Amino acid sequence: MSKKSFLMFLTAYFGLRVFSYFFSPSTPLYHADPINWIVSFFILALSAYFLYLKSPYGWLIIAGELLLGGAGNFLEIKGVSLRTCLLVFSMLIYSFQVIEDRKYKIIYKENKTFIYLLSFIFFIVGISALHGYQLGNNPKLIFADTIPYLFFLYYFPLQELLKLDKFRKAIFNMLMVAVVSNFVFTYFTLAGFSSGIFVLQDSYYHWFRDVANGKITDYGTGFFRIILNEQLVIVPLFLSMLYKQINNENTKKFVFKIAGGTLLAVLTINLTRIYFLALAVGILFLFSTKNWKRWFAYSAAALAFFIIAFTLTHLAATKGKSLGWEYLGLRLQSIAMPQIEDSSLSRLLLLPKIIEKIKAHPLLGNGLGSTVTVYSPIFKVNVITPHFDWGYLEIIAEMGLVGILAWGLLIGNLMVKIKQNRGLFASVVALLVINITSPALFHVLGIIMITYLFANNKVTALPNNHATSPMSGGK
Repeated sequence: MSKKSFLMFLTAYFGLRVFSYFFSPSTPLYHADPINWIVSFFILALSAYFLYLKSPYGWLIIAGELLLGGAGNFLEIKGVSLRTCLLVFSMLIYSFQVIEDRKYKIIYKENKTFIYLLSFIFFIVGISALHGYQLGNNPKLIFADTIPYLFFLYYFPLQELLKLDKFRKAIFNMLMVAVVSNFVFTYFTLAGFSSGIFVLQDSYYHWFRDVANGKITDYGTGFFRIILNEQLVIVPLFLSMLYKQINNENTKKFVFKIAGGTLLAVLTINLTRIYFLALAVGILFLFSTKNWKRWFAYSAAALAFFIIAFTLTHLAATKGKSLGWEYLGLRLQSIAMPQIEDSSLSRLLLLPKIIEKIKAHPLLGNGLGSTVTVYSPIFKVNVITPHFDWGYLEIIAEMGLVGILAWGLLIGNLMVKIKQNRGLFASVVALLVINITSPALFHVLGIIMITYLFANNKVTALPNNHATSPMSGGK
């Protein structure tokens, strides 16, 4: 990565967050700042202009928003996120250009299986959205549950873009900057709250929760648990990097070590139980008799690094009062005994309510936008929540058995395609483990990851005797 690229992407990552702090999108507490809309519209217009010219720069803007923007809602236009606007406009322009260049027959011929699988999922999503509306589910929640599935459409331009070496390098550089920057952002937030510069319920806390889509939990000792939704994919990313180290792939070796270290460091603050389980399962899937010594050495090194980073982080946050291992012990123990920890107990209390909803509509589900009412041991009242905290059960509760079948066919096909690459296979296995208690598969970033793996596996040159590719450059 060149110094210029690193600084440019680093500036974009933090500039986006600083801008959204001072010029906020709409939140439960504040109205959107018009300047946020203006800047968002400019970015949308610039991307649309490049896409109209069939220039990859339009797609790089979209990739930058996805990778550097993470899971935050930093930019919007009149209540609609910039990410959604970019998706709609880019796919409309791409579709028009495919029709104009008569490329649809080629695309269909080369991607029959994926198109069939995607059509099945879209059909089920459409039925579930209509079913949810019929049952009286909140239209806003239906919309929020539907939109992530549309990001599968990026598969079609992405498989062509990945043929461009400069595009591949650019998104790799963006990803590495995003990984390192997320580490800095997470530790900056911890340092701010631990030192007392930030306090719960202040402006930064509300921005972090409502705009960055994060979560902050005070442990009462100076340590604060910091969670961001983009951290859903840190374990799959780490496993992919660890695999390259185990197999002694020399390309970008130093970069992978730095990025892998920052991912493990973030886990010391995130403390999500299912991530640790996914990491352990994924590392087991990386094992091979051929490289068992390197597997053991690098796995042991990763564990040692995590222990050191965890201890130093908690010593610094608590000003030397605690090593932090009691937190980790409690959270890991609560996997087996969920009643000892509030968030685990909340998930346990949700379980019978979700089972009731599944029994009511087992085949087609209760529709997208479904909610569940349950007693909260934290707030001591009944709450209505769209967050089921059980990934697979949420799919069945909303989309029924046909929905989980559609997902099973899609993921099964992907795993068959990537089975020769142990690193990618372990990454998908980890994502599947995370989806047990988190919406990893059907979160936007989970869908983007799956879409990338499909597209990367299907990078084949289009026949030269056909019309210009929609991203070959030049109108």
